[in-house]
Amino acid sequence: MITMLLNSGYSIPEMIIIGGIFIIVLVFSLSIHEVMHGYAAYKLGDDTARLQGRLTLNPLVHLDPVGTLMMLLAGFGWAKPVPVNYNRLKRFKNRFVSIRIVSLAGVTANFSVALVSYLLLNILTIIGLKGGIVGISDSIGDPGLGFAPTLYLVAMMLFQYLYFFNLMLMAFNLLPLPPLDGYHFIETFLPYKVKQKIAGYERYFGLVLLGLILAGNFLRLPILSTIINFIMIPFKFVIEVPIDALFGLFL
Repeated sequence: MITMLLNSGYSIPEMIIIGGIFIIVLVFSLSIHEVMHGYAAYKLGDDTARLQGRLTLNPLVHLDPVGTLMMLLAGFGWAKPVPVNYNRLKRFKNRFVSIRIVSLAGVTANFSVALVSYLLLNILTIIGLKGGIVGISDSIGDPGLGFAPTLYLVAMMLFQYLYFFNLMLMAFNLLPLPPLDGYHFIETFLPYKVKQKIAGYERYFGLVLLGLILAGNFLRLPILSTIINFIMIPFKFVIEVPIDALFGLFL
């Protein structure tokens, strides 16, 4: 993210505004992802996250230093996982059902934020254009743009970033690799011996993910981003097609 801003050609004030928006989006999206894991676990019988003070949107209790740094530098990163004691998930007789719900709670939260953000972005776009607040070609850095239009564009950019980043975070976590949510969901269907073998190599999967993040950002090998963009396609379709069709009637 920092590299992108420095190479973007934006002015210093523009970089400060856009960087500030990105940080707000980053800490909120990562925090709500982890909070929903803990909240789902709490509702299913495990209060470990609540007792450790993790059922809060305060980013200071969720952000992982290395994961946050990677997010700022490379555009991909992670937060501190919320602790879950699977043995205390007593809501359903089949404990695997509870594990699946907890595993998908974070990505479901990110999808919901993306959906609401895209809806609000379209509402602001219609109001801004029809009300003459902003023009279709206006941008934050336009000279002579007044305070109110600039603030309006900042709000639009905030929801645009919330939409894209939450979809990206959702897709990243859906990858079926340890220690991501996609794997924790899939492992509930795997035989015990297979899970044990995979667990022995779990730390290496983390290093592979880190290597792919670094390779995409610094070596221009977008393997991970290509996979993530592919995963995002159906979710973008579900969100964008009906909303675009609805708001297209007002343009």
